[in-house]
Amino acid sequence: MKVHFLGSGAGNFRGSRRQPSSALVDSLLLDCGAGATGRLHDLGALGQVEAVLISHLHSDHVAGIFDLLLHTVITRRSLPLTVVGPPGLQGLLQSGFAVHETVLTPGDLYPFRVIEGQHLDLKVGPWTIRSVPLSHTVVNLGYLVAREGASLFYTGDTREPSAAEEVQADYLIHEATYAERSRSLAQEFGHSTASQAARVAAKVGARRLFLNHIGDQPNAEVEIPQEAKRVFPETTVVEDRASYEL
Repeated sequence: MKVHFLGSGAGNFRGSRRQPSSALVDSLLLDCGAGATGRLHDLGALGQVEAVLISHLHSDHVAGIFDLLLHTVITRRSLPLTVVGPPGLQGLLQSGFAVHETVLTPGDLYPFRVIEGQHLDLKVGPWTIRSVPLSHTVVNLGYLVAREGASLFYTGDTREPSAAEEVQADYLIHEATYAERSRSLAQEFGHSTASQAARVAAKVGARRLFLNHIGDQPNAEVEIPQEAKRVFPETTVVEDRASYEL
């Protein structure tokens, strides 16, 4: 299992260093923020995406989906593609197709399916995928993905405590928008602190924790890794374009 972090930031843009959070896990794209298609192109990985798993419909997690689908039309994709997300995803995509956002509807060219809901269980290629609703300001789905005996849980955006604590996974990608001094802001806006994410990693039995969706508060770049590693030493605060073999 290989993970490429296409972006690692929260909703605010910070240039080339922290674009919105999105990650490619082998052939699964976890969220699709603005700029994700370009970074997939840089990796030479656009053609290998089998499924896009959208955690929620805030723009920093879904704004890049039409760019991705347009690319599949321009390149005359023939392989199947599945897009998964919470209720409302189908309507969002249909509104784009109605104004020819992707020139042609992808389903006119290749096997294309959209699956939406809250409690989802499906299989895509070698992957088993289960969605877990988590606590955010809108419906947000965490995804437990597994293949060949290895599993990874991706939270999208969530405040803690959440149902993430009940999952068992080998690897955890958890948002850490805030340092602990901003816990009240995290709670208010449906996000987590680094130490909260680290405690979840311990509860799910993760071998390694990856923190993404990093906010831009002063000194957060220093505080977030320090706070998380005090609770869970096997923590990595990811950077854009970082890759890891799991």
